[in-house]
Amino acid sequence: MLSLSAWQGLPFADQFLHGVHFMLCAFATVVACVPLLTPKGSPEHKFGGLLYVPVAMAALLLAGIIAWREASLVLFSFDGFCAYLLLSGWRAVHEKENPAPIDWLIPGALIALAIAVALHALFIDQGPRAFYLLFFTLNAFYLAHRDWKHLRRRANLQKLKLFLIDENFAALPMEWLNRHVAGMAGSAVANLSVVVLTLLPLSLHWLWPVTLIALAGAFALRERQKKERLRKAFPAALQPSFAARRSPRRDEDDFRRAA
Repeated sequence: MLSLSAWQGLPFADQFLHGVHFMLCAFATVVACVPLLTPKGSPEHKFGGLLYVPVAMAALLLAGIIAWREASLVLFSFDGFCAYLLLSGWRAVHEKENPAPIDWLIPGALIALAIAVALHALFIDQGPRAFYLLFFTLNAFYLAHRDWKHLRRRANLQKLKLFLIDENFAALPMEWLNRHVAGMAGSAVANLSVVVLTLLPLSLHWLWPVTLIALAGAFALRERQKKERLRKAFPAALQPSFAARRSPRRDEDDFRRAA
């Protein structure tokens, strides 16, 4: 049986919406395992991603309806941020194409949401919740500004790619993959959070954020240790074979350079 203590006292319609939202998030979590556990670019990975995006988007739309019915600005802001993660991660695979209107709409909608939340936090809301809302707006402004600059760079590259190569743009060939993985993984964690927090009793909800922080810290520590090992092994392994060697100076080379 599900732990529905958080839904007690709500009208039947709201309980029904929460139940459907839980089932959509649970199904999206199961579907997310397919692209997460299959090789990138494989048919299974693409099929799982194509199935995950509409299911997760349906869960987000339903969460927006629930936030509107419950007049919860915090839930609506969290829902908008999760929608940004999903859509930006989905559109990241179209990196080599000219930016479409939806690519500009994603950061534009995030900026509009950040402005509305900031005005509400500054002039209407009070207390510690206003601080959390302002923290959300700062992150939203940063992400939207970063994406907007990236889209402008992409658009300029598409116009000038026949005449020149933008070295700054080409210097990060895996940038799109990082945004794709971050967006999709963040969306999957959001869906999993709904499932876990629904199943856990209210008194144990604090375990979930603590677990996420601990896992993120362990992952970051492991990646840092891996980079440190590679940094230490890199010179010793490659210097004997690829070290630059000074060639002997010859007089004819000086005359050739002068000519």
